[in-house]
This record gives sequence, structure tokens and C-alpha cells, in this order.
Amino acid sequence: MQVANDIRPEGYILRFNSLLFEILFQLCHNFSVKIFQADLNHRTKDLNRLNLILNYTNQNYDRAISIDEIARVACLDAGYFCRFFKKHMGLTFLEYQNEVRLSHIYQDLISTQDTLQHILERHGFTNYKLFRRVFSEHFHATPSQIRRQLHAGSNDLP
Repeated sequence: MQVANDIRPEGYILRFNSLLFEILFQLCHNFSVKIFQADLNHRTKDLNRLNLILNYTNQNYDRAISIDEIARVACLDAGYFCRFFKKHMGLTFLEYQNEVRLSHIYQDLISTQDTLQHILERHGFTNYKLFRRVFSEHFHATPSQIRRQLHAGSNDLP
């Protein structure tokens, strides 16, 4: 292709295009992967199921959602639901639910002056010890340190 383009003999575009089509044929013939319709349908069904789960969780994150409840939303057996969720999301349902809660809590920490207790109640964290551990693992700081850092940063502004 490079030689045909460099020399440019009469009809070089035909030669160039024929070589291009040969490369495309070889790629298609030797390296293509067939996706079976059944597999595609299964993936679509899994994605739809995950969307149901994630939407339901985001709408109800501020209260306890049992595995049985969320499994019913997904139309799955509770035991299978746990494996399904972990396989597709890479974390357990409880870890995901805590991540959603933490994001809302963090937003309230930086945007309100509400007490931590009120924020935790608003976002469904009832176990303070668990919250403290999960928050520290995620943000590598305590809630009060986050607020202090934010306050210190705002003092630097003109």
C-alpha cells in the first residue's frame, strides 16, 4: 500500500483499495469473534436487571434494603442474586449500598453544617461504628477532618 501510494502508477487507487480490502478480509476472516444472538440477549437481560437493581437502590438507599427484598426486585433467588451482583458489579450489594450512602453523606458534609448524627440518619446509616470504619477506609479521613480541610481551604480564597 505504501509503495503504491509513493510511486502512484496509473490506476494506483485501484491497487491501493484492493490491498486495503485484502487487509480487511484477512482481519475479518482470521480475527473476528462471532457473538451469538442468545448470548447477546442474555447480556441485555443482565443489563436490564442491573438497571432495575441500581435504580431501586438509588431511590431507597436511605433505608435498610434486605437481600430478599432486592432479590425480589431483580426476580432472582436471594442466593443467586448475591453471586449475580458480585459478578457484574465487582462488589457485594451491601458494599454498593454503603458506597451510595457515603456519596450522599460526603455531599452533605461539604455542603451543610448539619450535625453528623442528622446526616447519618438522613442517609440510612444506623451503625456509627460501621460508618466510621467504612468512611475512613474510603476517604482516608474522618468526617470532621473532611470538614476542617474544606473550611481551611475556603479561608485561602480571596
